[in-house]
Amino acid sequence: MNAGDMGEVRAGRGKFLAMAATYFLGVFNDNFFKQAALLLAVAAGLSGLQGTATALFSLPFILFSAYGGWLADRYSKRRVIIGVKVLEVVAMVLGAYGIYTMNWTWILAMVFLMGLQSTFFGPALNGSIPELYPAWYVTRVNAVLKLVTTIAILLGMATAGIALDQHWLETEIPFGRLLVCGIVLVVALLGLLAAFGVKKMKGAGSRLPFPWSGPIVSLKDSIDLRHDPLLLLAVFGDTFFYFFSLIAVMIINTMGIAELKMSKTETSLLAVSLMVGVCVGALLAARLTSSERWSHVLGPACFGMGLCLLGTGTVAQIPMGFQWLLLLLTLVGAGVCGGIFLIPLTSFIQVRPRDDKKGKVIAASNFCSFSGMLVAGKLFTLFDAHFSPSRNMLFLGGAGVCCAVLFYMGAAYAVRHEKFQTQEVGHV
Repeated sequence: MNAGDMGEVRAGRGKFLAMAATYFLGVFNDNFFKQAALLLAVAAGLSGLQGTATALFSLPFILFSAYGGWLADRYSKRRVIIGVKVLEVVAMVLGAYGIYTMNWTWILAMVFLMGLQSTFFGPALNGSIPELYPAWYVTRVNAVLKLVTTIAILLGMATAGIALDQHWLETEIPFGRLLVCGIVLVVALLGLLAAFGVKKMKGAGSRLPFPWSGPIVSLKDSIDLRHDPLLLLAVFGDTFFYFFSLIAVMIINTMGIAELKMSKTETSLLAVSLMVGVCVGALLAARLTSSERWSHVLGPACFGMGLCLLGTGTVAQIPMGFQWLLLLLTLVGAGVCGGIFLIPLTSFIQVRPRDDKKGKVIAASNFCSFSGMLVAGKLFTLFDAHFSPSRNMLFLGGAGVCCAVLFYMGAAYAVRHEKFQTQEVGHV
C-alpha cells in the first residue's frame, strides 16, 4: 500500500456515503414492502403467493439484465442510478395503493416493478465501486456495503411486521396497513434525493451494440463465462446463495406464522436473526479473504449453512420453551456462514472483468442469480403444498451440506486452472 493508494481510498469515501445511503434506502424499501406483503399473504392463508411474488420479482432480471448491463457500460452510472430511483417512486405508489386496497394485482405489479428497477440499479451501482477504489480495497468496501445493506434488510424485515401490528388510531383500513403505505412512499422519495449525491463519473464508453435479444444475450454471456473457471465459480456461487437463502426466508415466514403460531413481529425477527448473522459473516469475510484468495472458504461456509438450517428444521419437535432460542442460534449461525460465502464472490465478480465489460458481467451474474430465484419460488410453492415448513427446512439444510462437496471440488479445479494459465502466460 502506497501514498497514492491511500489517497485514492480517501477520495472515494465521501461519494461512497451517498452511494451507500442510496443503496440502503432502496434495499430497506424493497424488503420492508416485500415482507409486509408476504406476511399479509400468509396471514390470509395465501402462503403460495410468496412463490408467485418471488417469480415476479425475478422475471425482470431474466428478461432485461442485458439492457441494464449495456446502460451501465455505455453511460454515466450516476445517470442510470437517478433514473432507476425515479422508477422506484412510481413502483412504491402502485404498491402503496395495493396495500391500501388489499388488491393483490396491484401489489404483485409493484413487486414486478421493484425487480425491474433493481435490474438496472445493480450493474450501475456495483460496477461503480471499482471506479471509486483500488482493486485491493474492493473486498473491504463490499464488506462495509454488505453490512449497510444487511442492516437495511434487517430494519425492513423487522419493521414490516412491527408496522402491521400497530394500532395507534381507529381507522376503517387497519392502521398498520396505512403506516406501511406512508413509509414506502417517504423512503422512496428520500432515496431519489440521495441519488443526486452519487459521484459524477464518465461512462466507460463501451461500443458494444444494443442487446436487442435481451435474455438470449444474457444466456450467451453466462455460457461464455466457462472460459474463465474462477469467474464461473463466483457467478455459480452467487446464484446458489440467492436461491438457497430465498427459500430459507420463505420457509421461515411460513414456519413462524403457520406452524409455530408466532405473531408477525416475531416471525419478522426470525428473518432478522438470519440477516444479523450475514452482517457478522460479511465482516469476517473481509478478514479471511481478498479479491485474489477466496475460493477456499466456499466449501466450509456452504457446509455451515446447511448444518445450521438442519438445526432450524428440528425446532417443531422440541419443547416450546426452547424453540425461540434454538431458532435464533441456528439462523444466526446460517447467516454468519452465508456472509462468509457471499462477500468474496461479490468482490471477485466486480474486480475480474475489464472496465468496459463490468456491467455486462454483473448483468450476466444477475441473470443467473435471479433465474435461480425464479426456480426457488416455484420449488417453494411445490414443496409448501406437500410438506410442513419444518420438513422443508430439513430438506434445504441437507441440500446445503451436499452442495458443500461440489463447491470444494469446483474451487479446487478453478484454482488449478488459474495456476496453469498463469504458468502458460509466463512461459510465453
